Formats: sequence, C-alpha cells, structure tokens
Amino acid sequence: MDRSLFVLDRDLTASMEDWYRSIRLGKRQEASDMYHELTGRIEELKQEDTLYIVYLLLSCRFHVLVSDLEKSKAYHSEASGYMHAFVPALYYYHHLAEGMQLSAEKEYICALAAFEKAEEYLSSIDDEVEHGDFHFRKAMTYHHLDITSLAVFHTEYAVKIFEKYPAYRYLLARSELMRGLNFIEQKEFTQAEHTLNDALSHTDFEHEGHLAALIQHNIGYLYTVQQMPLVAIPYLTAARKYRTYNAYLQTLFLLADSYWKTGQQDLAMDAYQEGFQLSIDEKDDIFKWEFAMLHKKYVDRANFETVWIEGIELFRKKGDHYNVRTYANELAAYFTETGQDDLAIYYYKLSLQS
Repeated sequence: MDRSLFVLDRDLTASMEDWYRSIRLGKRQEASDMYHELTGRIEELKQEDTLYIVYLLLSCRFHVLVSDLEKSKAYHSEASGYMHAFVPALYYYHHLAEGMQLSAEKEYICALAAFEKAEEYLSSIDDEVEHGDFHFRKAMTYHHLDITSLAVFHTEYAVKIFEKYPAYRYLLARSELMRGLNFIEQKEFTQAEHTLNDALSHTDFEHEGHLAALIQHNIGYLYTVQQMPLVAIPYLTAARKYRTYNAYLQTLFLLADSYWKTGQQDLAMDAYQEGFQLSIDEKDDIFKWEFAMLHKKYVDRANFETVWIEGIELFRKKGDHYNVRTYANELAAYFTETGQDDLAIYYYKLSLQS
C-alpha cells in the first residue's frame, strides 16, 4: 500500500503494511491472523478516515484472497461511503479492489473496465511493485478474454519490475506462470515449458503450495495440449494433492481425460467422480456439463450426441465462447466421421462464430 496513506500511529501503520505485504504475497494464514488482530483495533483505526479507509480496502483484497467475495463486497461498499475523504491513491485501490472482485467472479469485461478506472490514478502510486502487480492483473484479464497480444505486453511489464525485487519472488513466479500461459496460447510450447519450469523454481513449495500446485497444473495442461497425456499425469497428480487452488476442478478434468486416453479406467473414474460431484457441490454448471460430456465421450457413448448437443447449447447461452468453440469443433469432427454432414457443417460454423 502506498506509504503516503499511512499518517498516524507508527505501530498501527507498520501492522497495516505487514498485512498488505502478506496479502500481496498470497500468505493466507498469515494474512488471516493479521486481519483478526487489526479487526480488534477498529476503534484506533476509526480515529482517522484515511487509515480506516485503507483498512477497509485491504479487507476487500484479503477477502478476495480467501475467496469470500460477499465480505469483500461488504467492505468495498463501506469504503464507498468515505469517498468524500478519498485522495487519488485511494481511488486507485478502490477501483482495483472492484476489478479483483469481478475477476474472481469471472466477469472479465467488467473487471477490465474497473482496472482501466484504477489506471487513471496509477501515477499517484510511488510503489513500483504495485505497478507490477497492476500490470499482472491486466495481463491476467486479457488472457481470460483471449486477447493474447495485450496479455503478453502487460506480463512482460510486470516481469521486468519483479525481477528487480528478490523479496517479491512470489510475484515473479506468478508472472512467469502468466508468461508461460501466453506462450501456450501462441503455441510456443518449448518456450512455455522452459518458462513454467522457471516459475516453479521461484516457488517456495512449503509456504506457497497454492502457487506451486497452480504451476504444476499448467505444466500438465501444456502437455495435454500437445496430446502427451502420459507426461501430463505426474504434474496433474502432484497438483491434485493441494485442493484449494482455483484450478482444482480443471486439474481433475484434465487428469480424468488423460487417464482415459492412456487406458487407466479406474483412475479415470476416480478423478471424474470427484470432479463431477465437486462441480455439483460448488454449483458450477460449466464444469458439471464438461464432466458429464467427458463421461459420455469415453464411457456412455449411447448418449454422447444428445449430451454434447445440450452441453454446447448451455455454453452458448452462458456466453462461454471458448467452450462453444472447443466442443463444437470436436463434435463437428465426430459428425464428419459418422457421415452426418448437415450436423457437421452446423457445428463447424458454430465453432467459427464463437
């Protein structure tokens, strides 16, 4: 957090700075302990508007980190009530927190709009690491919107900053991960492999298990993209051991697919059943249908066509262009192979329109 915002009690502001650092470095337990400590000092924080606003905005970011978006929004709403006391740096953090919340909800177009509002105030922030973190978040948003050229631009900006700060190795590893994903999108697979392994080497496995699992997941993803399921399985299996990272459902999906492709039926069913049930428990309709479609592809072929057609229609209604494109293209190839030319043409066109 920009130091100019800390104006009172040195002990209290030092605690706030330590809390922000733990949030920025993804240290969930440490950040949680500090959150509870500072919450117990609310009356001290409320003695000065700026300090209390900083507390509210950091609380927004903390609750995004621990995936409690309702509390994050509540703190954001409370902070909005103090806009009369905002200085430019506070406007920056306010819009940034909104963008982070929207990203967590996969509302990437709205998140980008919030980040662009934050960028109007970025020049008021003296902390260069914060600039790197901001560009990383824009890179991640562009990646999710399939705008690879801008994802690359912002990723490289972030990497150049984090390379200068050894204390922020975690942020460098996270940005190297994004760089690797950009290489995968560009089909530069050798460079992707090298970059993702670099990211893994910058990660502290003991204290940064969440990030390590995410990198291992994406190395596995890299090999599945190249149709190398046997090579992918050890990385996906390693990632699976750490359940709380945000790609866990996708890990189970890729693992089930890889096991089926390599004839390991029992292991495939184990990963599939866990993933399908978890998608139901988490009310994730997209993954629920993806797991159902995967099962029809390898096990229940009698219902393959019906379920895939229904799944693609669901993705279309939800505006999930990536899945429409991916599954429509595969279904079109299936209809071509089975001589159903009219359906093949329809789904090829649908894949091109998405």
